[in-house]
Order: sequence, then C-alpha cells, then structure tokens
Amino acid sequence: MIKNSTRFIEAYNKIEIEMERRMKIDRHIGFSERVRRLAGYDPFFKRYRRVLEEFADLRNAIIHERIDGEVIAEPHEKVVLQFEHIAQLLTQPTLIKEKYLCKVDVCFGDEKVVDIARHMISKSFSQLPVYDRSHRFIGMLTTDTMMRYQIIQNKGLEDVNVLDVLPVGKDVQRVAFLSPEHSLLDVADLFEQAMGKGSKLYVVLITKQAKRDHLPLGIITVHELPEIYEQIHE
Repeated sequence: MIKNSTRFIEAYNKIEIEMERRMKIDRHIGFSERVRRLAGYDPFFKRYRRVLEEFADLRNAIIHERIDGEVIAEPHEKVVLQFEHIAQLLTQPTLIKEKYLCKVDVCFGDEKVVDIARHMISKSFSQLPVYDRSHRFIGMLTTDTMMRYQIIQNKGLEDVNVLDVLPVGKDVQRVAFLSPEHSLLDVADLFEQAMGKGSKLYVVLITKQAKRDHLPLGIITVHELPEIYEQIHE
C-alpha cells in the first residue's frame, strides 16, 4: 500500500512541474514564492494560495524531518485526498466542453416579442440570447425586460420587435463569453470577478473562441454554480 506521504509528495511534484511550465523563470525560486507570484494573475493560484502555502510547509516536514530515514510527519488521508484533488484540478481541469455544451434556444432582433414570449412560456424560459441575422450577439431578452417595456410604454407587446424592447433592460452587461476549452474554474472566476466589482453576472454563453459573433454552443447560468462549485471545491 502506498504511504500517504508518498502520495502527498507525488501531488506536490505535479503542481511544482505545472508551476514551472507556467512561469518559465528561475528554477531556484521556492514553491511558496511561486505560488505567491502566480496568485497575482492566475485565478487557480489565487483561489488555492493559502492551502498551497500550508501544504508547502507540510512537504518540508515530510522531506526534512525523519528519524532513521523514516518520515515522522505522515499526512492524514483527508489531507492527501485534498492535495491530490487540487493537483488534478491544476493539471487535468474539467473543461466546459465536457459538461455544459447543449442546444441553446436563441431569438433574433427582428422577431415579434409576442411570438418569442409564447415560446419562452412553452419552454419555461426566463431569458433568451438575442442575435442579429449576422449572428452577432445583441443582448438578453428577459421576462423582466418585457414587463418593464409594457409598464414604461403603457401598452402591450403586439407588433413590437425584440430589438425595440431590449433597451429597456440592462441585461447585456450581465453576460460573459467563454470558449468550450475553458475550465469550470474559469467559469466560477468570472462570476466571482463580477461580484467583486459590485455587479452580478447572470449568464455565461459558450461560443467558438469566446466570440460574440458566434451562435452559442452552450449556456451556464447562476443556477449551475452550485454544481460547478461542488466539482472544483477542494
């Protein structure tokens, strides 16, 4: 049976190799200093900085503190599993394309709002991405936007195009774009960045090369966040 200390060092080495690959600087810089520098711009290391620094201390105890060649700081199984999970998230992250690609209903700016509203009701949708006929993203049509339009204009939605209604809502600022090659950690980071700026991100559209002028290949909303956090939590 493989010792916990051996498994711990193997996970440590995987992380160290990946850090060297990402930084491409002096190999003599220590593990904790690499973590600190990477945390300045890399969301993974920003998220796991504290625990990685703590594990660096444990690694030193495993390597340097021995009696007759035997490790005296054998880590607990829970600690090893946590470190192995972090190493896997770094070296083999779960990508969006593995979990969240799907057919996405969209509407076009020149379509009638009434028709789209009926479609949304039939599918129990509260929002739809809006595109022009060149497949350029325009904004998000939401039930809230439609209600605002009726109140402000004091009229119904008959003979009103989607494009006429959109300016009433502010939902275009609540959308971000990622490619299928991005990781689930990238998704969580986008939502957290928005929150840190005092705003709220509602939707991440998955498009080819994260471009606004491509129809979506998938969609991630705030409702998927709990599931995503379960997968990336250490």
